[in-house]
Amino acid sequence: MSLHVLCESDKMATVLDSISLDERKIQEIIKKTKDYAMLHGVLIRTAESPGHSERAHYAPFTLFPSLVPRDALAKVKAIQPHFNKLMHMVAQDMEFLQNCLCNVLKVDDFNKRLWDILQVVTEEGATQPISLGLFRNDYMMDDKKETPVDSLTYVDPTASATVPDSLQMKQIEFNTIAAGAAGHVSHLHNVHRYSLTLAGKQFEDSQVPDNNPAHGLAQGLVEGWKAYGNKRACVLFFVSEPERTRLDQRRLDLEMFMIDRSVHVKYVTFDEMNERGYVRKSDKALLIDDCEVAVVYFRIGYSPANYKSEKDWNTRLMMERSKAIKCPTVQYHLAGTKKVQQELCRPGAVERFIKDDRIARDIRETFVKQYSIDLGEDGDDAIEKAFADPQRYVLKTNREGGGNNVYGEDITCLLSKIKNLEERAGYILMERILPWPQTSYLLKAGSEACLQTVVTEIGIFGVYMGTADKEIYNSVTGHVLRTKNVNSDEGGIMVGLSYLDTPFLID
Repeated sequence: MSLHVLCESDKMATVLDSISLDERKIQEIIKKTKDYAMLHGVLIRTAESPGHSERAHYAPFTLFPSLVPRDALAKVKAIQPHFNKLMHMVAQDMEFLQNCLCNVLKVDDFNKRLWDILQVVTEEGATQPISLGLFRNDYMMDDKKETPVDSLTYVDPTASATVPDSLQMKQIEFNTIAAGAAGHVSHLHNVHRYSLTLAGKQFEDSQVPDNNPAHGLAQGLVEGWKAYGNKRACVLFFVSEPERTRLDQRRLDLEMFMIDRSVHVKYVTFDEMNERGYVRKSDKALLIDDCEVAVVYFRIGYSPANYKSEKDWNTRLMMERSKAIKCPTVQYHLAGTKKVQQELCRPGAVERFIKDDRIARDIRETFVKQYSIDLGEDGDDAIEKAFADPQRYVLKTNREGGGNNVYGEDITCLLSKIKNLEERAGYILMERILPWPQTSYLLKAGSEACLQTVVTEIGIFGVYMGTADKEIYNSVTGHVLRTKNVNSDEGGIMVGLSYLDTPFLID
């Protein structure tokens, strides 16, 4: 296969805009960069041996970083603390949550079970007033222009190699549970500085900025451990087994060790907690193997597939009832649903929580149009919009973990089946983001590297800890880029569709 780098004469944007490399040089860069990535911990367990770290290869990543406007990245990082606070306040507002989710709960058994847990702990009275969230706010660089409906396409084949004037950062979703990839990406900026240097690119290190989101997330977990107030208590990573992303989790574990060696981390599955976990009656402390738990960090529990029996649901309820600090609480979990995101797009919803007009405006500027398709006139109007031009929209469920969205003509097919059913309340309709296309080499173990047209998703990590009326900790910890082929609707590192990436900042 002939590999080449696009030059200035090519229309598509690329970080190597004026550099031409022959196939031999590209292959040399690929070989060296793969080794560099492995030496610096950009690793993932193999699909064949997901339970064994001795069998690992490099995680999927791009050979070079993607272009990102410096101001655009700075803007979404600057607003992240306000998003953190907004989602905390949403989670504390039971009336707002109930109004958002009332129709969803009629048709969505999974979120109904979570809501039932929330009702139990609310009626009993919360034993732990502190909430802790490790968040990831996902965006794309939207290059949508004012285009007639009948000529709207997903990607403009003549897209500019310079930053389009119409480019805006638009929110895809706000993740409140098990937001991953911080560990995998925490040394990738050094890998990309290396590959760019091999390619002969002249740049400043600040253009591929330092980035260690795992450290910041680990600091958040340590702050939660401190707030609990028992130095002998542990931080519990609630995980699945086998787990291909264990090394992503271990990076946070390692960063916690580097911050404070006295913090003990314990990894526990549903089965193990079912068998050996309990709540001490005298003070509602959560224990497993007689080790008191200060913080429960959920890396599982976001999908119905995670709950294999009624025992698992009882265990989730037990943990929520305990005085351990939950990361996230069940109300944070529910606040992260797509339905809540859609309802926040309604006029006045953000302003219910954010009283500063400028901050509320900055948050709203990241939104694209979203519509409820609940039974009723408004929902009917939204469905007609989707029927008129399904390519303009994405139909989303209230599920996490990827692979849950509906696109294109599949929207028409699904809505035709459910348009008269209450079941449609389980979905929301979102205007499609049309991301700025670039070209990149995508590297994945077992696959031949190739130059592809790609689009990039930008995640901003944040940490928030607080009570109903007090902010304790609020920070922005870094970023992750995940890049995929332009023709791939869905993404995901674990399913082999997305590739870890970093930004190359341009003015």
